[in-house]
Amino acid sequence: MSQTWLRLAPAKINLNLRILGKRPDGFHELETLMVPISLADQLTFQKREQGISMTCSDSTLPCDATNLVWKAATLFFQTYTVDGGIQIHLEKKTPHGAGLGGGSSDAATVLLALREIYQVEVSDEALAVLSSQMGSDIPFFIYQQAAWCRGRGEIIEPIELLSSYQGILVHPGFAVPTPWAYQTYAQNPSRGESGVDLGFVILQNDLEPAVFSKYAWIPTVKRWFQEQPEVLDSMMSGSGSAVFALIKSGENRKAVFDRFRAEFGDDLFSVLFEFLGKNKRS
Repeated sequence: MSQTWLRLAPAKINLNLRILGKRPDGFHELETLMVPISLADQLTFQKREQGISMTCSDSTLPCDATNLVWKAATLFFQTYTVDGGIQIHLEKKTPHGAGLGGGSSDAATVLLALREIYQVEVSDEALAVLSSQMGSDIPFFIYQQAAWCRGRGEIIEPIELLSSYQGILVHPGFAVPTPWAYQTYAQNPSRGESGVDLGFVILQNDLEPAVFSKYAWIPTVKRWFQEQPEVLDSMMSGSGSAVFALIKSGENRKAVFDRFRAEFGDDLFSVLFEFLGKNKRS
């Protein structure tokens, strides 16, 4: 039986997302601090003689050349000379259209896994540059740690966090289209409200006012979390629709979690999470 490789593709949250203006290429100039979290998709890999094959636990997602997983494998085999192909199974855990980078993380994980499986000598930096051809969020996930991301998001500065946090992540079951969020922001540019100062970053998301203007569930949940005594602060991640709450150290996040499910229903997607990556020693 052929060897199987299992890899996790972590979701991310944005602790800070500032829109600095419009670029000549039509995209927005960004500065955002993103952190990988313990919520993750699972990908399994098996070598095959040639070509790419893919299956997925989520029947709503395509298992063909339109999927970022497939695109990443295609890009790898087109770029590097290796003898063989790959069979990939994606076990989807991260909601899509949620501002959590699930598809981008899957794509980055494919590149990292294929580098190892086929023992290709290429640096993280080179792999990040390659991955930017598929999307501006993908290079962040190559580094597997917190990072400031600038430009369209493809300029990456990995950092070590001053401290780690835990929290609760919730998703309403609907997606917020990222292009719509930026277009709506551009029609009426306004800053997101400043939140708690964590010492290394102040929570803020400039896309919140635009998204809140249409999707009332998101600010309602954010305010509810902010009213809980255990919660440091709450914010929408990326362009939405997921909302996260950071919990004070030593507090019982399970109590807040249970309270949320009692208030909003236990059929909504809700998970406990922790930060992943490198942290400075105190």
